Amino acid sequence: MKTTTIDSIISNALEGKDLCPSEGVFLLQQTAPEAIATIRQAADILRQRQAGDTVTYVINRNINYTNICEQHCSFCAFRRDAGESGAYWLDWGQILEKATDAVGRGATEICMQGGLNPDAKIDGATLPYYRKLVETISDEFPQLHIHAFSPQEVQFIADQDGISYSEVIASLQEAGVDSMPGTAAEVLDDRVRRILCPEKTDTATWLEIVGTALRLGMPMTSTMLSGHIETQSQQIGHLEKLRSLQRTAKENAYPAHITEFILLPFVGQEAPKPLRNRVKRDQPVLEDALLLTAVARIFLGNDITNHQPSWVKLGLEGATEALNWGCNDLGGTLMEEHITTMAGAKGGTCMAVETLQEAIHSLGRPYQQRDTLYKKLKQTANSTT
Repeated sequence: MKTTTIDSIISNALEGKDLCPSEGVFLLQQTAPEAIATIRQAADILRQRQAGDTVTYVINRNINYTNICEQHCSFCAFRRDAGESGAYWLDWGQILEKATDAVGRGATEICMQGGLNPDAKIDGATLPYYRKLVETISDEFPQLHIHAFSPQEVQFIADQDGISYSEVIASLQEAGVDSMPGTAAEVLDDRVRRILCPEKTDTATWLEIVGTALRLGMPMTSTMLSGHIETQSQQIGHLEKLRSLQRTAKENAYPAHITEFILLPFVGQEAPKPLRNRVKRDQPVLEDALLLTAVARIFLGNDITNHQPSWVKLGLEGATEALNWGCNDLGGTLMEEHITTMAGAKGGTCMAVETLQEAIHSLGRPYQQRDTLYKKLKQTANSTT
């Protein structure tokens, strides 16, 4: 049997071959500085080949429309029960005010996600409420790209109203949703999910909903919540599921695909005590996040081209460093962010465009504004000269 080595794995990857799961795990197990440097360099080379040198960003606003939620995920410091101190639920005027502010600041995207509020209904049904969330913005600002509602929210609507996932997605699409965030994925392994988020959708359902969205022409992002209770094997299993999902979409000529992969390192400072005691870490370990970032590029890059770090979770300095480990995008300005911030993240809630540009420029790489689907907006491009 051929001995697995860093050099053989990296050589095959640089020739365009796929990593098998055991090779991905092997790379994540490396601790020697020389081996980690080799992995970083390979990820950077593949990033340049697959996505180019230009680092992109999007001007967007995040709207978390309610933190009232019927679920109790072990890592979540955002959720509240109705009537609890700190609980909120934005009305239509507040949502429109936030969208108006975003347009005034040059946003091309509104991202909306929130808690699973069982009272979010219109005329006794849940779907009309979610449609109204979208139409409140899309009717006033049809030029905005609306990136909204995770697979978990799709399942919630379907369960509340007794309809299919495809009916939910098609109706939201008709209302004006242009793409959906692939959040609520956490780690796509039910052994992890039973501890981390036992009330959330299971792995098979998450994959079914994302696959349905792609089949219906709804672009999706993809994410992984890392650095808590999962193993390296489970991390790679998650990446393998995303890769398979993307290949299925391409092989079957679905009209949409997964547009990006975003690593979301766990922030546990304000997480509920049982998980915080188990993980025993308040903030992400940058070195672990960077190695996983590099391996994700090597494992997924042939199929999911765009990779993005989270400056909210890593801080801008850490996210900028991730651009040397396989990432080609620095994310969005957000303008407002509550979910990660309430967990204790120190990266902030809003990033000025100029700050993102300066961070990219510090690496000697060109920057360029993009839209949600990675179409580059030429008027905001720069060169390194």
